[in-house]
Amino acid sequence: MNATNRGVGRTALVLVGLALLVLGVGAILVQTLPWAAATWHDWARSLEALGTGAGRDASATAWTWVLGGGLVLGILAIVVLSTLGGGRVGTVIEDDGSADGVAGAVRIDSAAVQHALSSAIGAMPQVGSLAVDVYRVRGSRAIRIRVRPRRGASPRDITTGVEGIVADLDALLGDQLPVLLEIARGGSGSGRTDRVH
Repeated sequence: MNATNRGVGRTALVLVGLALLVLGVGAILVQTLPWAAATWHDWARSLEALGTGAGRDASATAWTWVLGGGLVLGILAIVVLSTLGGGRVGTVIEDDGSADGVAGAVRIDSAAVQHALSSAIGAMPQVGSLAVDVYRVRGSRAIRIRVRPRRGASPRDITTGVEGIVADLDALLGDQLPVLLEIARGGSGSGRTDRVH
């Protein structure tokens, strides 16, 4: 529901996990196998260009690579952080009245909207259970409604009923909020797949 890029997040987790795995296996090998320790010492000698006793040209080249790698990692971190969504929010509508020239402010908490939708949708006979959450998506608010229907309930009837309830909420709030309706599998042992409307 939020703007987080799941592919980037999963790729980053896999890369970090692989790096930690390689470091852990390398540490074990260096401690237990003589050839691994010798290889480690050879690689350590190649890093002498980063030390104070290295020549100017070798040191400049080595530090250019280190700083360049750090810069690339910093840019990737900024890109990932800038794509993160806001997640759940505490308010649905915040209006200071400046657009209409009205003094005062209006703030509607997400708990009120969640309670209103849960009460109205939960009263439908087709609904077994539900969850309502409000998220920030690209700077605006959106509502996610996850409904688990009773066995044998029609997804079309649930969708129609929820659409009517959401239309009433939009009329009450004076604003249309995006809504994701997810109808989960009904009852245990059901072979139906989840539906998203």
